[in-house]
Amino acid sequence: MAWVRDVSSFYDFIGYVVLRAPDRFPKEDYLPEAEQMNLERAFAELRKGIALVELDNPGADERRGLSRILDETLSLYKAGYEVAALTDFKTSRSSSSKDENDWERQAATV
Repeated sequence: MAWVRDVSSFYDFIGYVVLRAPDRFPKEDYLPEAEQMNLERAFAELRKGIALVELDNPGADERRGLSRILDETLSLYKAGYEVAALTDFKTSRSSSSKDENDWERQAATV
């Protein structure tokens, strides 16, 4: 199932992951086990969102370090540092651009 279909759904999905990671993803009765959300699938979907942002705004990933943020955050979650992962994600979000305070406002420029 594709959770991220466009840039708008990407930003909605970021919120979903922040609230549910690393292991509080609900079991969806309409999805087979192989498609149930988990940490790995969530971050794969977030990468799809970065790819969508790149289509509209080439170089955004490199300029804002979006993939780096995801890699660091996923590593922290996997190591069991949930609070650090969330803090790193939020801090990286707000410092990923000198001119904008968060990814949602950055999306408006895409």
